[in-house]
Amino acid sequence: MKKKLTMSLFWLVQASSLLVLFVPFSLGMVAMWAVSHFLRAIGLTLTYHRYFAHRAFKMGRVTQFVWAYIAASAMQKGPLWWAGHHVTHHKFADREGDPHSPIISGFYYAHVGWFLNDVRHDRLPETNPVIRDFGKYPELRLLDEFYWVPPLLLAIGLYVAGGLPWLAWGFLLPTTTLAHATFAINTINHLYGSRRFDTVDESRNNVITAVFAAGEGWHNNHHRYQRSARNGFYWWEVDPTWYVIKAMSLVGLAWDLQPVPERIYREARERTGTRIDPEKVEAQEPV
Repeated sequence: MKKKLTMSLFWLVQASSLLVLFVPFSLGMVAMWAVSHFLRAIGLTLTYHRYFAHRAFKMGRVTQFVWAYIAASAMQKGPLWWAGHHVTHHKFADREGDPHSPIISGFYYAHVGWFLNDVRHDRLPETNPVIRDFGKYPELRLLDEFYWVPPLLLAIGLYVAGGLPWLAWGFLLPTTTLAHATFAINTINHLYGSRRFDTVDESRNNVITAVFAAGEGWHNNHHRYQRSARNGFYWWEVDPTWYVIKAMSLVGLAWDLQPVPERIYREARERTGTRIDPEKVEAQEPV
């Protein structure tokens, strides 16, 4: 029953995004789509991914909840569920046990099928490192249990404020584009792109997914060194989430940012001939 409800709601939102074709168009509506898509994309990768799953930096309890709430409004379930399954993905990347490998499970299942399968991918054991370490916060447990509340409140708020046009451009379309931008990291980035590092999986770097998933598209970089707060290892690899994390650190909202070790840059130079002094990367990185 729960699986059918999850699938129905997911496809209802996906199909309803076509309402943008039947409501007024303006540059303001496009801007609303962009803000809704990219703010929540940064929430997902900053909090669910780099913070909860990989401990790439630290932040306070209030800040972690605010960002987790923003991420939850993307309608991709709760923070503990999302991050916990992501840890499993890295443990078994592109091997049996990976919840969403296109190599093992096929494209459709790796893209959306696993996400909609509430029977196979529902509760995580308490021994999962994400549940073990972050499940101690009752507000995160609550958000994980009632993950449908933030997107519902966002949808209602947009409809009350601007009617069907705001709902379509501010929630339905960006929720759809963000879902596929996120899921593309599991599929496109394990099939198409470049491989700077020789990892045990098929992870690849892809500039297109990097743009739409707020920096997540530098996936081969990430699989080579998961702990880094940045996925774009070089200044020319666009990584909006890293810019936000760096800005947060400048005002004391984030600290202990994990860098890319020099040995990883050395490995990149040896494999690809990329010439750059890692000590100068920060100076060249826009914030």
